[in-house]
Amino acid sequence: MKLLRALSTAGLVWGALAGAVPEVRAQVAPTHEVRKGDTLFAVARKAKYDGVTRNQMILAIVRANQNAFPGGNINLMEVGTVLAIPARDVVAAIDPADADRQVKELLAAKPGAVPPVAAIKPAPAVIKPPVKPAVVPRGQENAARRFRDGQALELRGDHAGALTAFLEAGEGGYGPAQRKLGQIYDKGNAAAPRDYQAALHWYQKARDQGVELDKPLQRTTPK
Repeated sequence: MKLLRALSTAGLVWGALAGAVPEVRAQVAPTHEVRKGDTLFAVARKAKYDGVTRNQMILAIVRANQNAFPGGNINLMEVGTVLAIPARDVVAAIDPADADRQVKELLAAKPGAVPPVAAIKPAPAVIKPPVKPAVVPRGQENAARRFRDGQALELRGDHAGALTAFLEAGEGGYGPAQRKLGQIYDKGNAAAPRDYQAALHWYQKARDQGVELDKPLQRTTPK
C-alpha cells in the first residue's frame, strides 16, 4: 500500500514537472508552391494574416521573392516556384499607405524583360578585311611582294593591313604566305580570331605548294 502511494506521488510530481517545461517546436517558415492558375493576389489572400492589408501582404511577398518575378512583372510566376511567405511582423512593419502606393506602381509599370538581342551592346568587332583574290599578273612575283608588305606591316603593329597583304599573297598561290595565314588563324591575333578550319585550309594549301610546316618561317628581305 505504501509502495502504491509512493508511486502515485512520484507520478504526480513528474507530471507537474513535465507540464512546467514548455514544448519546443521548430519554427519553419511557411512557403507556397506556385501551381497552374495561381496569381500573386490569390497567394496573398490565402496567406494574409489578420490585422494586415492585402497590399501589405503582396508587397512583403514580392520583396521576399524578387527572383520569382522575371523582369519585375508581378503577373509572371513560374509553376513550381516555391515562394517564401514572410512572417507577420515583417508584413505588419510595412506602412499600409506605402504598400498601396507601391503595389499600384507595380501594376502600372511596364514589366521589364530580358533585353532583346538588339539592345545588348555587342562586343567590339575584330577587324577582318574582306578576302578577295589577288591579281597576280606575273606568276607569283606580285604575291611574294604582297607577302613582304605584310611582314613589314606586321612589324609596325598593323595587323589588319598585314592580314590583307597575307591574304592577297596566299590567294595568289604564294606558299610562305599560306603558311603564315595558317599560323595566324591557328593562334589568332588582333585582326583575326582563332579559326581552326581556316588554319587547316591555309596549312593544306601551303603543304600542297611544298612548304614545310614544321620549320619556323624565314623572313625575306624586301627588294
